[in-house]
Amino acid sequence: MVRLKFSPRFVLTFAWFYGWSSVKRGPGWVLSYLAWPLAILFMMYMVSRGTLVKYALLGGVISTVTSNALSALGDTAFLKLEIKLQDLLVAADVSPIEYIVGIGLGNLVYSFPGLALFIALLAVYRVITSPEGWALLALVLLLLVVGASGLAYLGGSRLTHVRNSWGLAAFLSIFLTMIPPTYYPYTYLPRDALLGLMVSPATPAAVLLQRFVFGGSFDPRLLALLIFENLAYAALGIALGRWED
Repeated sequence: MVRLKFSPRFVLTFAWFYGWSSVKRGPGWVLSYLAWPLAILFMMYMVSRGTLVKYALLGGVISTVTSNALSALGDTAFLKLEIKLQDLLVAADVSPIEYIVGIGLGNLVYSFPGLALFIALLAVYRVITSPEGWALLALVLLLLVVGASGLAYLGGSRLTHVRNSWGLAAFLSIFLTMIPPTYYPYTYLPRDALLGLMVSPATPAAVLLQRFVFGGSFDPRLLALLIFENLAYAALGIALGRWED
């Protein structure tokens, strides 16, 4: 049974350990995680001759946050299998909820350089111009961190060898952030394909933001789906992840 214990002090300390201290020790990783969204942005700009650059910028924000959170799958497996940090946290009476939230906040720190760049570009290109749009973007990104961190913990905690983690994290990142309509208009997809891709939390996020930013309409059903889906992925991580062996 999952304990509901939650210590903000531990969460903030672990977020500093996992996020800020990692950025200071290995800033090259930040650039590597940023390179892929920027490469897709450049490709979309060249292929569409600039017509889809605003969609690609919006997708870059979604992809940066989601893919960085999913990359924690490899870190979770490494911390558990190689350096046995998870065993230490179990012995220290840390709950999996605290662990997942700490990883999620740490990934926000890790994502900050790329996130700041894309937010600056969103402002320069005037993709989002209203306070409501920025508030909706912040809520969407926070929800994506919650769901993706739950999936990362679920996968990483159940692997038996760390070598399998990086490939799985890369596959999930591509499947959940590149195939969905993050970098291109969701209207390009047939309805059935769009419904099938709703399994990715990036899909309702992208559709919700595209409708609000480019269509001027807010769909509360999409927001409800986004909230439910990401909370469900986080709950699955807590319920099915292996905390105590």
